[in-house]
Amino acid sequence: MSEGNSTLFDRLPEIHRTRDVEQSPPGQLRAFLDALEIPYDALRENIAQLYEDLFIDTCEDWVVPYIGDLLGVSHLEGDPRTLRADIADTIALRRRKGTLGAIERLAADLTGWSSRAVEMRENLGWTQHSNHQRPDAGGRPPLADPARTRFAPPRGGFAPIRDPAMLALRGTPFDPFAYTADVKPPPEGARAVNLPNLAVFLWRLAAYRLPRILPLAKGRTDRGAPPAGEARFVLRFDLHPLDQPVRLFNTGRPGFLRASGAISPLARPDEVSGPMLDARLTSGSPAGHPDAYARIDFYDASTVPPSGFDIGDVGLQLFMPSTLAPLLPAGWAWRWRGDNLCAFETGLRRPVASGEIVIDPDIGRLVIGLDTAAQADELMVPSGFGFVSRMFAAFAYGAVGPVGAHPVSRGAVATAGAEIRRVGDVPGGLTLQAALAGLDSATAAIVVQIEDSLTHALDLSAIAGTSVDGGVSLRLARSLTIRAADGHRPILRLATPLAFRPVAASAAGPGDPVVRLEGLYLAPDSAFPAGAALISRAAVARLEIAGCTLAPGGHSLRNGARAAAQAALHLANGYGFSNPAEEAAFAPTPDIILQRSIAGALAVDDRYRLDVEDTIVDAAGAAPPAIGAATNPATGWGAALAFSGLTCFGATRVSAVGGSGGIFTGRFEVLDNQHGCVKWSAFAGDPQDRPPPNHFCVRASEARIVFTSRRFGDGAYAQLARETDHRVSTRGPRDDAMGAFGFALEAHKFANLNIRLREFMPAGVRALVVPVLE
Repeated sequence: MSEGNSTLFDRLPEIHRTRDVEQSPPGQLRAFLDALEIPYDALRENIAQLYEDLFIDTCEDWVVPYIGDLLGVSHLEGDPRTLRADIADTIALRRRKGTLGAIERLAADLTGWSSRAVEMRENLGWTQHSNHQRPDAGGRPPLADPARTRFAPPRGGFAPIRDPAMLALRGTPFDPFAYTADVKPPPEGARAVNLPNLAVFLWRLAAYRLPRILPLAKGRTDRGAPPAGEARFVLRFDLHPLDQPVRLFNTGRPGFLRASGAISPLARPDEVSGPMLDARLTSGSPAGHPDAYARIDFYDASTVPPSGFDIGDVGLQLFMPSTLAPLLPAGWAWRWRGDNLCAFETGLRRPVASGEIVIDPDIGRLVIGLDTAAQADELMVPSGFGFVSRMFAAFAYGAVGPVGAHPVSRGAVATAGAEIRRVGDVPGGLTLQAALAGLDSATAAIVVQIEDSLTHALDLSAIAGTSVDGGVSLRLARSLTIRAADGHRPILRLATPLAFRPVAASAAGPGDPVVRLEGLYLAPDSAFPAGAALISRAAVARLEIAGCTLAPGGHSLRNGARAAAQAALHLANGYGFSNPAEEAAFAPTPDIILQRSIAGALAVDDRYRLDVEDTIVDAAGAAPPAIGAATNPATGWGAALAFSGLTCFGATRVSAVGGSGGIFTGRFEVLDNQHGCVKWSAFAGDPQDRPPPNHFCVRASEARIVFTSRRFGDGAYAQLARETDHRVSTRGPRDDAMGAFGFALEAHKFANLNIRLREFMPAGVRALVVPVLE
């Protein structure tokens, strides 16, 4: 619309507007000018964009290489954000060419990952002259400066074996110890200590931080009268709300965010987005640095909603009720310890001390030592047969990229004319159960927005009007959206499978009703029917699942075993109608759309359409196909599949297929294999495969496919390892990787970085790009 919402017709003199109304038929001039409004607006916006195109920060993507030409920057391809950052820092980086700070900033610009540049000659051991021994030589600063000696043992000297926090750095990008020279040609992606080598370490996993969750209270122990200094009450917590192990990550704090200038100081050991190290979390250790990983704050529980949840920049933050502070004696100081809590405090090498917080970052578990029952009651209160935590937490975990439910920024949802229902700890917030009531009488589209990252119980059978067709279903008069607010990842624990149908089957049309789930983590509750799928009915025009995790199971348990698989969809022909007349009156062919999501097995019959984009489908080792039919999965054929970027762990058995960028680890069978086409994809190469015509595809027998992890819940879940065949990792769509993470353009990031490193390396220096694996 024109500037100031003033149309061309409104700008005419009133006499012309009056005469236009008097014509027969009236409004002819208005209609003509309204038609001109569209190109006029486009022209105005184009002129306004001309000024923005003068600056690399605001210009259109197509302008970026033209600005680069003005600076003499060689052209690269890949993610527009990284190309924009590369050109934005060109002058600053060239001024500091040959310095480690410039290399780190260059790597961060071109990849978006945390980076660390290390001259490997600094890790070479050296032998001192026997007549002139200097024990403190070799880069170790004076002992009077503990902040500097923390990471600098003497070169060529003994390693401090009494300091586990220092030893924890061995083999990491911050390894300060001395090694003999490795004169062999360095293999790709390996750390080799030699004079000409400069290693550029890259953390490929992103750290996502949940702003506030309620840990699971696993009980507490009253130790009676313990020895002096030891805690009487030991409180146990699991950080994952679903009682699953989770590996804690620290948040990345790049040096250029700390620096006032354009180029950063070097990355610090405890400020990269990598897994937390147990030994580094221990207070009192010479090289321990728990303040860089965890902190404690107090919140005010007396307000509605509770307040005081100010998120810091560390990986783990505990929010304790402010009413605990007066119960702590004068001089109270919290202490931290990283240790193994597989059996909680049982088996610790030394008992939990008063005021000590012991963390196991490998499985996301902690215990807290307190002195009195009053103190313990402030953090954990009895409830039924167990306890409920009054302590909240914010923690970071690792993932390859934004596939699945993560606390990320999301685009605005179309709310014009819609009814907004807010769920969570917000003023006027509802429970999820209450927000889904009355859908059968709604007069406008409903948008349910969940504005926290807590766990929400959902039982469709407890909502009035859902008992229908011999089961329970949400009856929709209008379209429904359930979404997470920006920066949140709520968990929905389902007592019954989700099911959707229109109020009247005859009222459903090609585009209505639509159900959209966005940014949600769906998981079964303890009462969930065994063997059921998370979504059992979709009698709607379209079901959109965007940025969601439909927990597929198969995650690692704390004993190392693998959890059972959990199906995501079970959508049978007939759409769940018990009345044949309603089934006949239901006109749409439901479109099932999954975008950048993680899901278990998709059992969808052939009267649906299935569209999958940048998604992981994981059958977690279950016998039925990962993508197949709901009715007779062994012999039936699933819905027609269209895909663009798909990693499928399991077999595929569909009626028709077309798409590109897929990785299929199991048998791939298509009923109509004479039509459709699959491009830039990888198949397992099973002898019983029935693929359609395919181009630029490979088989696992000829192209090795290696995943860093195939277990849901691991940070590197579904990530292609560096030893994967280059045809899979670089020759997918857009000349990048196949699979769900192809959109991240990782191959372009590595190629662009290597190109720029050749331009920035001084003569005689050899750059080694070393990915840091989880």
